This record gives sequence, C-alpha cells and structure tokens, in this order.
Amino acid sequence: MSKKRLRNFRHGIEYSLMRVFLGALKILPFKQRVKYGGALLGKLIANAKPARNRIEHNLREIYPDMAHTEIRQLTKAVGANFGCSFVEILNNDLSQKFPQFRHASGPGLQVLRDAAATGIGAIIVSGHYGQWDGARHYLKSEGMEVGAIYRPSNNHYFDRIFVPQIENAGKPAFPSGRRGTADMVRHVRGGGMVAILPDQRFGKGEVLDFMGRPALTSTAAASIALKYNLPMVPVYGTRRDGSLDVDIVFEAPIPHTDATTMTQAANDSLAAQVRHNPGQWYWLHNRWS
Repeated sequence: MSKKRLRNFRHGIEYSLMRVFLGALKILPFKQRVKYGGALLGKLIANAKPARNRIEHNLREIYPDMAHTEIRQLTKAVGANFGCSFVEILNNDLSQKFPQFRHASGPGLQVLRDAAATGIGAIIVSGHYGQWDGARHYLKSEGMEVGAIYRPSNNHYFDRIFVPQIENAGKPAFPSGRRGTADMVRHVRGGGMVAILPDQRFGKGEVLDFMGRPALTSTAAASIALKYNLPMVPVYGTRRDGSLDVDIVFEAPIPHTDATTMTQAANDSLAAQVRHNPGQWYWLHNRWS
C-alpha cells in the first residue's frame, strides 16, 4: 500500500472513530454531553504522554519555579477545559440554544454594537482560552454574525464535522491561508465581523513577547484593522469553575498605532488572562519554539 493510501486509510479510521464518539454522545442531553464527553477527552489529554509532556514543558518554561504538584494540577485543568470546550464546539448547533450560560460585560461590547449599527466591520482578537466560541454565540444572539478563521485539519475528513459546527456559532468560516485571508478581508471590508485567534506560532510572523518569552506572532489582524480603519477588540470567555457558565469580557479596542505595537498589545492582553487563569489556556501549542 502506498504512503498516500495508507494515510487516507488511517484518516478514514480516525474519522470513523470520531463519528462513533459523537454519535455515542448524542444519546445524552447537552449538559451531560459536555460533562462526560469533556471529562473523557480531558483525561486523555492530561494522561497521554506526548500531550502531557508538551503541556508540562511549556508550563515549566513560563513558571520555572512552580512545584511539580501544581504543574500536574494545571495539566489536568488544561485537559478538562479543552475537553469541555471541544465538545461544546462540536455541538455548537445545540450550544446556541443555551444563552443563559453566557454572561457578557466590558466596554468593547458597545463598540461592536455601534459598528454593527453603522455597517462598519470589526475584528475580534482572542486566543485558545476558556470557551473561545462563547463570544461569537453571544454576539449572534444580539444579531451580530461573527465569522472565524480556522486551520484546516491534517485529516481533511474532520473538516466535514468541524466547519459546519464552527459556522453554527457564526458565519462564514475562513480557512487559514492566502485564499481564506482574501475572503476574510472582503468580508470585513463589506461590514462583516471576524474573530481571529493569533496565539499560535506563525513561522512568517514577527518575534514579539508573549508571557516573557519571544514568540513568532502574526500581525495580520492589526494590519487589516489599520488598513480599513476597523476596531480591534480583545475578547475572552472565562469558564466558571465546574460549570458551563462563561464570563465573556469585551475589552476596550486596542488603539490604532502600528501593526507591531497593536499585536504586542493583543499578546499582553491575552497573557494577562492566562496568568490569571493558567488552566484555561491551551498549553499544547508549540508557541515559543
């Protein structure tokens, strides 16, 4: 069997297992679906050696004096939060039916309302933190459709599941890359809103500070905001301990200066959230190397 056929066979098996997992969860009501499905995924992440080692390595890079017991507790918390968030996103069609779980505040919310009222586009910046789709759900409940940029899966079959659910929280969904970026720019130029999560390593980005360490970071969000005079609003959805409730904070827009300064401000904004609730950020990213 050729490498391509072997890869496609493996991807097909992985896709089938994902469908079985999601199908099994569908027998449960939404709350139990997130609770039990999230707990299972969380335990897998926190205990699978490659994932656990990556999380613990990154935590030690930022918190070199942290005790091993605390590192382990945070690793479990990272797995638990991501597990719940992942299951919620895979069930965005149901999640949107539970607005009582989302609690919004902050000056940026009115900025986005004003932008929508006047037909001006807007860029939301956040990170893989807490429940990062919560803000899009909340804004959709107010009549503001917010698109999103996503990274296509290595296993292309998975996008049959992910992309429709991403769009259930807000359309359209733009794949990362040249074509997706061009479509996204047309969207915001026409008055649309988009959410961008620039907290992953970007090989062609600028070396900026993130939590005290140099990190290659895309400045595209700030560049687009400057070019088209759009508000760039940091937004975070912090999960309340032991519940599905999410506190969504819409911060004040980042002042327009230059793309590097604005992107550094976005990094600093996210870093403050992570330092306050380190168990809610996705420490599995290869962020600093």
